[in-house]
Amino acid sequence: MSSLLGSTNILSNFVEWWESFVFMRVFFSPTVAAEAFPLVLQGFPITLTLGFVGFALAIPLGLMLAFMKMSKFAPLRWISTFYIDIIRGTPLLLQILVIYMGLPLLPAFQTMMEPFSGITMLDVTFSAWFRAFLILAANSAAYLAEIFRAGIQSIPKGQMEAARSLGMKAPSAMTFVILPQTIRRILPTCMSEFILLLKDTALFAMVAMGEVMLHARIESARVFNMTPLMLAAVFYLVVTIPAGRIVARLENKLAEQDEGTAARGGRDKRPPRLDVSSTHVVPHKENVLREVR
Repeated sequence: MSSLLGSTNILSNFVEWWESFVFMRVFFSPTVAAEAFPLVLQGFPITLTLGFVGFALAIPLGLMLAFMKMSKFAPLRWISTFYIDIIRGTPLLLQILVIYMGLPLLPAFQTMMEPFSGITMLDVTFSAWFRAFLILAANSAAYLAEIFRAGIQSIPKGQMEAARSLGMKAPSAMTFVILPQTIRRILPTCMSEFILLLKDTALFAMVAMGEVMLHARIESARVFNMTPLMLAAVFYLVVTIPAGRIVARLENKLAEQDEGTAARGGRDKRPPRLDVSSTHVVPHKENVLREVR
């Protein structure tokens, strides 16, 4: 018992010494952090849901925009290019304010949301979730579209020609030959885009959506201390640091495969490629992008 009391006194003395420095007391106060932790934790599931679901919805939308931008049909290219330029050229905060605050003013949106008015998840209404997912998916899709397009264009044109020579139609060749190779190349970049999207969910604090940053700002204003905001940063780091390590591992592994050597043993681990004898290759004038269209 005495040892327990002694350790408690040591901890109390350390905290008192730590908070004797003004900077530490204002930004890294253990006392304030302990009080704010349960409140900030309430917003963590909302942050994770926004990040993961928003990114999952952005993937098919980004792929569709990429194919539109590579299309032979000029109006599709114009629409895709215009959309990507607008989204990438304007701040996400502005998009949140316009869409999140503007959609509920439309009678059509109000009518569409009426059947779901009683549905809530994590104390957030269905309408709020819908608008938040729409914003995140629409924003991230513009960036993913350029990633997908660059990845598809990086695949040698001979891959499509070889697949077509085996009797595969262009959509099938794109689905089973080109896209699997593309995913392998763009995976690290997509992971980096996910990290950026997860951090951008903090902007929803501006529209009072109860994610991590909103709870941290409320608690910070209540105690006149910046420690809750530093605590919110820790919650983001819990996800972004492991995700960053995964990106680094993927990049290193892909670099090793491209060099023809594995991390261990020095054996070639490059994935099998579609290889067809030249006598069976049917020449096509169209390139890989035009075949898709």
